[in-house]
Amino acid sequence: MTAGSTATTWADPVRVLFATWAEPGHLYSLVPLAWACRAAGHEVRLAAPPSCMASAARAGLAGVPVGRDVAVEQIRNRADLAAWRRPGRWPEGWASRPGLLDEGRRAVLRALADKQFAVADAMAGDLLAFARRWRPDVVVHDALCFAGTVAAAALGVPAYGHGWGTATVMRVEHHELGARPLPGYPRLFERHGVPPRSGPTAWFDPCPPALRLPDPAPRPRIGVRYVPYNGPGDVPRWVVEERARPRVCVTAGVSGQKVRPGALPPLLAHTARALAGRGLDVVLAIGADQARTLSAAPEKARVAVGLPMSELLPTCAAVVHHGGSGTGLTAAAAGTPQLVLPQIPVTAEIGERLHHQGAGLLLPPTLQDDPAAVGEAVEALLDDPRHADAAARLRTDLLRMPSPAERVAVLEQAAARR
Repeated sequence: MTAGSTATTWADPVRVLFATWAEPGHLYSLVPLAWACRAAGHEVRLAAPPSCMASAARAGLAGVPVGRDVAVEQIRNRADLAAWRRPGRWPEGWASRPGLLDEGRRAVLRALADKQFAVADAMAGDLLAFARRWRPDVVVHDALCFAGTVAAAALGVPAYGHGWGTATVMRVEHHELGARPLPGYPRLFERHGVPPRSGPTAWFDPCPPALRLPDPAPRPRIGVRYVPYNGPGDVPRWVVEERARPRVCVTAGVSGQKVRPGALPPLLAHTARALAGRGLDVVLAIGADQARTLSAAPEKARVAVGLPMSELLPTCAAVVHHGGSGTGLTAAAAGTPQLVLPQIPVTAEIGERLHHQGAGLLLPPTLQDDPAAVGEAVEALLDDPRHADAAARLRTDLLRMPSPAERVAVLEQAAARR
């Protein structure tokens, strides 16, 4: 040290255990905060089922495989879950006011909870064993990874839930998304000799305030800026080259293939073809799995495989998508107007919030196969400057939120209070 300098007290790194049950969407939402923790000098591990490890490695995270991959698709094929994917609108705002739901839709939510209990049960044993060896100071888990809360409770450390961008935090483990747990939730804790916790200490919420809905049973929310991470990929030259026509992206996001496995590629191609016929610069952005099921590229449209939305959407005048949180918030971060073609109730909720803000339009399932209806909706987005203005306001709303780097202090303070 030179004369006159002052000594610096260095704190020990905090050990932060991130946990998720699925990829890509749920895992991707955790990546920016995990990066921020690592950049701040802390130790980070990502625990998830074995199928997530390749995505964790591509994100530059140290992955720990826990449990086994539950046959989620088999669970989804149950009759009481089939209604979740069935076309048709649920009451607007249902996630904030579950009392609007009839018994059949409440049964769907209970079935979703049962699915998550099965997933958590498959993870919890291995997750606890690793956590007891590694001794994290704090656990961050995605909102539906109940095994993360169990592990934190077993070690007596703070747990923070992390949303993936939905307008409200869905508490499917509780009766009617409220405060009273379903029987399967405390049983997850009891099987491992752990006193049940009602949930995490607080929630990191990347949803911009303008899009949020209140929770049925309010819990502390910590706003954190949504920083797009859509996976790695090359950015071809044409993305940034000047173009004479408005560019429109058509996509189902990184997880859209899991929503309607056989139907989405034809729907995407159909939509791209309809828009290209109107003289627009159309980019059909799909993943590798979707590319394998696409029989032929739509005429006059460009097909981009594995191109990160964060690189493409800032160059687009509009985006047409299924309503997924990753695509919706990436478009919000880019200030891009959106046309949402919802496939399930949660994605309809996102479209409704965008519509109310003026930053997007929502097309019901009955019109999604109508080329004229899709084309007219996109032209409305392009021709009415109010949509672009609203999308710009939403981007400003998002950028005003504290960054993941700023929110690392929350975890540092939680660890220090132990």
